[in-house]
Amino acid sequence: MISRATPPRTGSLLPGAAPKKREVPLLVAYAFSFAFLHWTASPWGGAGFFSLWYPPAGLRFAMLWNCGPRITPWLIVAELCADIATGVIHLGAPDTLQAMTGIMRPGITYGIAIAAVRHIAREHTDTLALPPMTLGLAAVAAPALNALMVVPFEALLPSDAGRYRIGVDIAISLTGLAVGDLLGILVLAPLLLWLAAVAGAPRRMRIAMPPLRPVLEDATVIGGCLLLTIALWRAGLGAQPAPGLLAGAWIGLRHGRIAAWLAILAQVLVFLPYSAGPLDDAARLELHLGIAAVVLVTWLAGSFSDAQKTSRAAIDKRNRLLFQAERLKTLRAMSVAVIHEISQPLSTLAIEAGHLRSVTQDLDPEIADSAALVDRKARALSDLVRRLRRFGGRDVDEPSPLPVAMLMQTACQIVAAEVRGSSGRLECAAVAPDLVVQAQEIELTQALVNLLRNAFAASPGETVSVRAYAVRGEARIEVANPVTVASASAGMGVGLVIARTIIEAHGGTLVREDETACIRFALTLPLLAGATI
Repeated sequence: MISRATPPRTGSLLPGAAPKKREVPLLVAYAFSFAFLHWTASPWGGAGFFSLWYPPAGLRFAMLWNCGPRITPWLIVAELCADIATGVIHLGAPDTLQAMTGIMRPGITYGIAIAAVRHIAREHTDTLALPPMTLGLAAVAAPALNALMVVPFEALLPSDAGRYRIGVDIAISLTGLAVGDLLGILVLAPLLLWLAAVAGAPRRMRIAMPPLRPVLEDATVIGGCLLLTIALWRAGLGAQPAPGLLAGAWIGLRHGRIAAWLAILAQVLVFLPYSAGPLDDAARLELHLGIAAVVLVTWLAGSFSDAQKTSRAAIDKRNRLLFQAERLKTLRAMSVAVIHEISQPLSTLAIEAGHLRSVTQDLDPEIADSAALVDRKARALSDLVRRLRRFGGRDVDEPSPLPVAMLMQTACQIVAAEVRGSSGRLECAAVAPDLVVQAQEIELTQALVNLLRNAFAASPGETVSVRAYAVRGEARIEVANPVTVASASAGMGVGLVIARTIIEAHGGTLVREDETACIRFALTLPLLAGATI
């Protein structure tokens, strides 16, 4: 039930431009939903804090995580409009400035926390930086930063506008704020992100039913721990979080985030209705502190379990690539040996075929045509063997000036032979002869071949086009294929991973550009100035 979509990588809090057209109705819906959820949170309020269970925090976090921190200013505007419309903020009242500052602070701090976590994740490659863990870390960092920034924001207000005067009041208020936001995020945000992933999927997502055995195991664990918690409560020992912590850690580590979220939901459904009843503020705060600890440990355990699975999958993919590289290395050695054995006889055959053609030119036309055909085939086979010798030779391991036209011609010849039997068609545009790059020919040819193969796999039976041109001191090669049903389900296979690695090793870039009618992969490489081939 967790979002499978990779979130946007934007980390800027500056708007840069107006929100996108598709985001305007989303912001309007956000304002109405925020106002409604704000109203539903009031039963869990108390002296010094608005609510110990604050669902709008989950809505805010999900919106920022899904759309990126760049939408922060527009999110703040939507929240201000919602609070003004519902009477939370009274324009012209003495505390208007304080109220507006309190509304703006959470959006700013949430955006900063999400941007910071994503930046740290991009700079590191350990388990904590993998996508399942980044969401959990941001879910903790956002409410914590929001609570820590209350006093600095209050310090910016006029001296008579501050709300917190006593140290104990500050501690209680900030604790209540952080607990309410944390519960709102970890209970509501995963569900909203999953719904967003389902709505944004190119085709209907299939929801597989889990096996019965782990379901029964988790139900038994969470049920037993809930009964133990209630028994300890009735025995006068208060809200003991230990049973819930044990259950949450077990379920999260065993079965990942989905099971962890369901365990969280089960616990809050038991305790939130009770805490909304006639409890004094101290008892309610104590209970919610225990719930928050259980929810936090459960979610982080599930996130860590999924991150470990992602890490193991990445290691398995790397091992497969290494195995494939070893096989290719062996195949290269075998090919070099075979080519060495046949090159001399083939050269002799080509020479004799050329001689045969010259001596049969004045004979019967049928004989002359047959001799010419033998000569052409022998020359073509000789050229092929010569090219294979270059591919297998040691000198190609070093970068050298490579005309882009030669690169495209070689790659198109390889792929055209593969798709000749299908209904697909390859269009290779003419390339200016002055486009030259410094590259390892074999590696770059393999990268372009992989892109062409992926294009035909994503659009079977369609026309794939490839062209190249110069732009701002770089050679840009574009591979485009039409959007089809297969395109929507095509993933980033091993071929694309290899292509990206090769291109980036040459100092270039590989980006995907989606349009309404086609998918385009653009490969850019630095041009070699003043090269002579």
